Amino acid sequence: MIDRIRDRDAFVRLRRDGVRVRSAPMWCSFVADPTVVPPQVAFAVSRALGNAVTRNRLRRRLRVILSNADVPNGLLLFGGRPPLAELTFAELEIRVAALLAAAQHARAHP
Repeated sequence: MIDRIRDRDAFVRLRRDGVRVRSAPMWCSFVADPTVVPPQVAFAVSRALGNAVTRNRLRRRLRVILSNADVPNGLLLFGGRPPLAELTFAELEIRVAALLAAAQHARAHP
């Protein structure tokens, strides 16, 4: 289960304290916080990724993938570059899993 990031302070924490990892064409900023249960997630999906239908489809796919993944407690912000919208659901799952693993690894080994 995941929740939305609802306040500006969370985005400030992501910017200030977040570990940023990339798995082309995606990126993720992560702040580990055991008090944030369930994990809070936001998506930075710009118009460069496509029209409103494409961007909303991408957000829905990412929400489903994250709801089925083992997401660590904390704050996460996902984003990407234009080739992201062309990925299949299976490719998105692989990218998200790689980002989550890389974020946890980078947090554990600064």
